[in-house]
Amino acid sequence: MPNFHGYFRATLAAVGPHRGGGADRWRESLSATAPGTPLAAALEGSIAASLTPVDEAGAEGLRWTRGLLRASAEDPALRAVWYRVNQESEERLRDVLAVLAGPDADPLEVRLAAAAATDAIRIALESWAESDAPVDGPGSPAALALRCLRELMGGVALWSPGPS
Repeated sequence: MPNFHGYFRATLAAVGPHRGGGADRWRESLSATAPGTPLAAALEGSIAASLTPVDEAGAEGLRWTRGLLRASAEDPALRAVWYRVNQESEERLRDVLAVLAGPDADPLEVRLAAAAATDAIRIALESWAESDAPVDGPGSPAALALRCLRELMGGVALWSPGPS
């Protein structure tokens, strides 16, 4: 299958921008959070919104991501793109969270929050891709990401979740 393999490799250049675009939209949504919103509420709301499809195009985007993640299990180059996009997203997220957390926030706490939020989404999408769970509802990327975020942020002082 050299033709497919060549095509597949050529698509690597398109994968980063596709996934990066989703992260850009997530950060833009988070940046638009009302001043004074607790960080936990801001992160949870933006993650849920970014991973919950509002139409068939959004659902198809998640299914496409599932296919990419399944393919990346067997393709180191594709997996490397996925990890690079996540690392870049985390680095950009730090600036957004620093603004939301305020000038007195501990930089280490901001960095931990950015890492936890990014990894929550990464782990959720990877876990969801390994399953046949739907794009919304229980087991969905949004549900898994919120669960991951709460688990990962449990010991971070900036995290003060509201009632669940």
